[in-house]
Amino acid sequence: MTDRELIHDYLKSLSSYLSRLDKADADEVVREIESHVHDALEEQIANGQSADARAILAGLGTPRELASQYVGHILQGTPPPTGFRAIQRVKQQATRGLFWATAVLGAITSGALVLLAAYELWEPAAVGLWSSEDGRTLVVGMVSPSPANSRELLGNLLAPIALAGGISLAWLTKRLLAVLKPKR
Repeated sequence: MTDRELIHDYLKSLSSYLSRLDKADADEVVREIESHVHDALEEQIANGQSADARAILAGLGTPRELASQYVGHILQGTPPPTGFRAIQRVKQQATRGLFWATAVLGAITSGALVLLAAYELWEPAAVGLWSSEDGRTLVVGMVSPSPANSRELLGNLLAPIALAGGISLAWLTKRLLAVLKPKR
């Protein structure tokens, strides 16, 4: 029997033992287990080992045992099966990546807005929001000299708007980071 057939038979059997769950929940469990098995096979190959689906499936236990753990976890709140922990680890890594991306992007953008506000006070002619004569192009930033054939849109309002935007974005970033903070 090939690895593919072995996995298919295991998942089919698992699906039948998950019949106590809603179809959507049972399908999700089967997809999670299938993904876990394929990830484990890829990891074996990446580590220079031969792919051994039989060993991976044996590590999960029989389909009946695994289904019993999932049914207990979903219906009664018992501790999740070991395969479920691997999936949670992947979710944690994704959350950690989102946390750091939010931190870096929020800090850079809010810092740039505060610097833009400060530079507007120091060099007002070189900082601004300009519109071209035809109105189809907007330029915002620190440009010296100001763009030709354009008019300043915000004038002296740019500094307070940029400062308020920078402070607001820093506050929002801090709030988002509190929500996304990775759990250890």
